Amino acid sequence: MWLKFEEHCQTYGDLVSLRILDKTMILIRSAELASELLEKRSSIYSDRVRLPMVVELMGWDRTFSLMPYGPQWRQYRRAFHQHFNQLAVHKYRHIHVRESRALLRRLLEQPEDFYDHIRLAFITTIIAITYGINVTDKNDKLVTVSEAAVESVNLAVVPGAFLVDFVPILKYIPAWFPGAGFKRKAEEWRLLKDRFINEPFDATKEALHKGLVMPTSVAGSLLENLPLDGAEEAELLARNVTAIAYIAGADSTASAIRILFLALVAQPEVQKRAQAELDAVVGNSRLPDFSDRPQLPYLEAVIKETLRWLPVAPMGVPHVASEDDVINGYFIPKGAVVFGLTWSILQDPVAYPEPEKFKPERFLKDGKLNPEVRDPRMAAFGFGRRICPGRHLSDEALYSAASSLLSVFDIGPPLNERGEPIPVIPQMSAGVLSTPLPFKCTIKPRSKAAEQLIRETGIDEVLIG
Repeated sequence: MWLKFEEHCQTYGDLVSLRILDKTMILIRSAELASELLEKRSSIYSDRVRLPMVVELMGWDRTFSLMPYGPQWRQYRRAFHQHFNQLAVHKYRHIHVRESRALLRRLLEQPEDFYDHIRLAFITTIIAITYGINVTDKNDKLVTVSEAAVESVNLAVVPGAFLVDFVPILKYIPAWFPGAGFKRKAEEWRLLKDRFINEPFDATKEALHKGLVMPTSVAGSLLENLPLDGAEEAELLARNVTAIAYIAGADSTASAIRILFLALVAQPEVQKRAQAELDAVVGNSRLPDFSDRPQLPYLEAVIKETLRWLPVAPMGVPHVASEDDVINGYFIPKGAVVFGLTWSILQDPVAYPEPEKFKPERFLKDGKLNPEVRDPRMAAFGFGRRICPGRHLSDEALYSAASSLLSVFDIGPPLNERGEPIPVIPQMSAGVLSTPLPFKCTIKPRSKAAEQLIRETGIDEVLIG
């Protein structure tokens, strides 16, 4: 759909208005217009699209990323920000390091399953951070329930997936009525949502009640600080804040690392340059940690280019205008659905020459990060007051995984029966969140010393952590 939006913008300009049924949709193609409307005028562009299927029927009404703009949204976002702001996320670095090491070990032992290993790494990271629970098995109940619940949300929010989102009155028809299959599906997904929100939270709550020593976690902190007055409402907030941490981070971060794999498969010179920088700064006797990050500008550029090249949320997340507005002589009516088109903004050839190419060096000048080149994070994580609240956590996870992977592995294209490389053509899934469709690659330790390093600092640390 984002490519179709881009076609409209190429034909009609950087600000395009579409009419679909009774809805006005505004497409923003330029960073300047997105900044003006969604950042500088965020007070009137921070509402959300009404989604009867996911919010009202499936019961995600306490998920603040889906809430209408207002006091309750501010309350929930404030609670989330307390645990996931730019400074707060530093206290989770040991978890990122541990789970990155576990990812290395899994890739060493089963490289052909890299696609699933990447996803598991970020699921276990989020579960550990939010609930203080260490998970090592992809078949763990917490993993399977979490994956299924998030997948149901991803399916439900796809534009046009359910007619009830366009004709909200349909939510009142009984589930047995012909054509009301969406009601039965919503009930099934609602039960899944309840398990996702409650089961891990209740496990943490029970452990604390029994006086068990639990790792520091967001859920634990929220439970220990429940007020005497209004404890029930505060606990409901805590349950939903911890759940949104998973939704905000696991899928998008896993997708970004898969995109990095795609880039490395196609561009071995990028991999070699990043590895040379890591070798010079970190050496070969240990794995990188967060203290190394300031000395790794090329790796930082690789992370930026990963976010820019194939953005995880290519359409951006829609905003809704809460009142009439005018920009450059164009009228935007109250209730208009406004898209800051992330893909179009990050493929702007003026800001990023040869945008179709993966070129980390575009962010560097004289071996240092060039502040004059627009940071893709300004669009990749959304805009204004609705910017992704988990962006700082995601950024830390990306660094930890990317630095660890590049330090010990060579990632290359798959080989045919004659040992010749097979080109990998990037293909992305459709939907609000986009991820590379499954592909093949080779993953090999860079040396015997690298393999030994992985084995010495691998998954055993998670099993005893």
